[in-house]
Amino acid sequence: MSAIETLEQEHRLISRVVRLLPIVSNDLDAGIVDLRVLSDLADFFSAFTDGCHHAKEEDLLFPMLQQRGVSSKGCPVGTLKLEHQQGRNVVKALNSAVEKHMAGDPKAAKTISSILRGAAELYTDHIWREDYLLFPMSEKVLLEGDKVSLVRDFGQVQTKFDHVFQERYEALVEKLEKELTRAAERPQGAERQPAPLHLEEHACGAVAMSADDQGREERLRQAGAQ
Repeated sequence: MSAIETLEQEHRLISRVVRLLPIVSNDLDAGIVDLRVLSDLADFFSAFTDGCHHAKEEDLLFPMLQQRGVSSKGCPVGTLKLEHQQGRNVVKALNSAVEKHMAGDPKAAKTISSILRGAAELYTDHIWREDYLLFPMSEKVLLEGDKVSLVRDFGQVQTKFDHVFQERYEALVEKLEKELTRAAERPQGAERQPAPLHLEEHACGAVAMSADDQGREERLRQAGAQ
């Protein structure tokens, strides 16, 4: 499997979790707060998405692209790095809101719901940019030797985790899908449908945040401050 195929495969797992976020938000809006599910989501996005997937991109793929003449500040790399940081802010805001809920804050559930909806929007856009902009570009500009090196270096990243790391998170996603999909099929949850992917709504802008990015960032800051 090539390095790009590895990243694409990881995207598929991340996308499965992203599609569950509206279901959790709807539960929260209905007064259902499952702290274990929230903990699982925070763990997945922190350890798998950022600690493993984004590490391969930021520490290995992006620098190699820069060596081949791709700007680290323009589209798409600069935009994607910004979104990686926004993803980290999502996890921080989520953990903070969960702590406030556990401390008895009556507004925390609404805050968590807002954070998860913002996360669904962020990751849907981000994965589209990588699948349809970054990865095709990488296949064109990287040399064959670069691609071989990336496969080797990606393997080194995996050695930082235990041998069942991938399997553990695949199992976690399957568990969440079964639990949350079953909950969404309840009559009172008939409106709980994962957000669809609309390709026409996704475009890569400059490194400066677009109005949508600025609004998303502001919502995260407000959520974390509540």
